[in-house]
Amino acid sequence: MIKITDDFYIDADGKNYILRERTIIQDKESKNYGKELFKDEGYYTNLEHLLRGFLKVQTREWIQKNSGDIKDLLKEIENQNKFVESLKIEV
Repeated sequence: MIKITDDFYIDADGKNYILRERTIIQDKESKNYGKELFKDEGYYTNLEHLLRGFLKVQTREWIQKNSGDIKDLLKEIENQNKFVESLKIEV
């Protein structure tokens, strides 16, 4: 897997690129409590679509965790786009 951020990775199978999110199991009743788990966020046919999917996931998570106005959201989207551009992935 290829690391995008601490929590997001790119993986692939024979037909798709896969956006995966790293999570830690939080259920204290689980025998796997505290262990790392990767959940598939989406399957994409090319890297450009995967990066767009990553931006959508990041935007949704930001909205869930924050309050403010549309200007705050637009600034966050701009920051996320700059981050993706800084990766310098040619698609």
